[in-house]
Amino acid sequence: MVANNAAAPAAVAPAAKAAPAARTAKSQKAAPAAKAGTAAETTNVKSTGGASASERAADQKIYDAKGGATDVGVTKDSIHLGSVNMHGMALGNVLTAPQVRGNLATASAINDRGGVLGRRLTVTDCDDGAGEVARAKACIKKLAGQDKVFSLITGLDWATASIHDDLAQYHLPYVGAWAYSQTEWQDPFMFPTHMSMVNEAFSGAHWVANVIHPKTYGLVCLTSPEMQIACDNVQKILDATGAKMVKRADVSISETSMSAQVVAFRAANPDHIIHYVINPSTMAKFMVEAAQQGYYPPLGISGNHLAAEVLGSIFGKWPTGRYWTNTTYKLWGPEFIATMYKYARGNNGTNHHIVQAGYAAINIFARAAKAIGPNLTRERVMAQLSNGTVWAADAAMDQRFSWAPAERLTPNQIKDGTLTNQNLGQGREFMYRYDSTNTVSNPDGSPNGFTPDGPGGPSYEGSGQFVIHTAR
Repeated sequence: MVANNAAAPAAVAPAAKAAPAARTAKSQKAAPAAKAGTAAETTNVKSTGGASASERAADQKIYDAKGGATDVGVTKDSIHLGSVNMHGMALGNVLTAPQVRGNLATASAINDRGGVLGRRLTVTDCDDGAGEVARAKACIKKLAGQDKVFSLITGLDWATASIHDDLAQYHLPYVGAWAYSQTEWQDPFMFPTHMSMVNEAFSGAHWVANVIHPKTYGLVCLTSPEMQIACDNVQKILDATGAKMVKRADVSISETSMSAQVVAFRAANPDHIIHYVINPSTMAKFMVEAAQQGYYPPLGISGNHLAAEVLGSIFGKWPTGRYWTNTTYKLWGPEFIATMYKYARGNNGTNHHIVQAGYAAINIFARAAKAIGPNLTRERVMAQLSNGTVWAADAAMDQRFSWAPAERLTPNQIKDGTLTNQNLGQGREFMYRYDSTNTVSNPDGSPNGFTPDGPGGPSYEGSGQFVIHTAR
């Protein structure tokens, strides 16, 4: 349980629009330490810092010669991180702001445990509006050139598919990319802590085939290339079962109303609707307008990216018991919630699964940097993260990642998710049913309103399936 008198987090200034101000994670009392993972997850750690006494001595000599400033953004007592976030997105106040606070909270907790071999983490955030590519590129230029950050960390940003050249230009790692684009899993500078949308579509479609068994289905698809591929993958899996797609609605990220789409689905009358739109406001509009029209498909709706504490206040009662969302991490976990309660009190009721992804990423970054030793460089961090180690989030969140070359499959190599390791984060997720409008986490980190999918669901027959995979 978390004490009600937990210390308040460090204040966070509003995001600057033209020239975002630095946000620095400040030290407070220690938070619970993240668990390191099982022995099986850590036995294959290979340190680029060197295991021999002579190698350790050489690293220390380099550190001493440079006064601890072993690379851009690193001093003897600090490591400067940066993030790019779209504060101007729809619902940004309940989605983007918690992401920034969650990153700061995680850094503060690490600092209060001694930092990274005595170096404290600082974080600077940059606002790119509504995820505009030009502004995202300007943010990276500012963070790399002016703010001198060592690495990027998790941010909410539609532009992540368009910054690969920028990362290469500045030789800038991005730890915890949110994998909106499959290309984030191919970029050697990116280390996603989230399943790609292409793979999520495979896992969600297999769940629908295994659990819902619809004879007919509909799709709601964002018009972005990645979401179009995702919906194509859903169709590939479901059509093979004999199910028939009776309606596909392709929608833009700026839809002002979903009323016409609701009317169209009423006319097509699918058993089940699947969405891959990633943008929460789009499906919120669909749910509100479906309730106004008294419409809902008989076997419910499922889709990705809506594991958020605010979901109940957005969706209301109409979808309860008949909506499902797949998510990369188990919700929410005592260590994650304890960290947010202590260092980001403003996140109470607004945490979501990408905040979890940032929390996992920053903790993994800290572990990798410690393994490297005092001679910390970007090259060494990227090599350490890619060396075959399986990096685990804390035990309650129950997710693991590897960025070894074998995991960095190209889109052409991925066929029905079968070429992905089914025990890691690119091949394994979790399915939750939305059962109550109270979706705010309990103080002990257990979820409210989100029920692990299993037997006895009210709008389908079958046993349910909590752990889902891209290939089965």
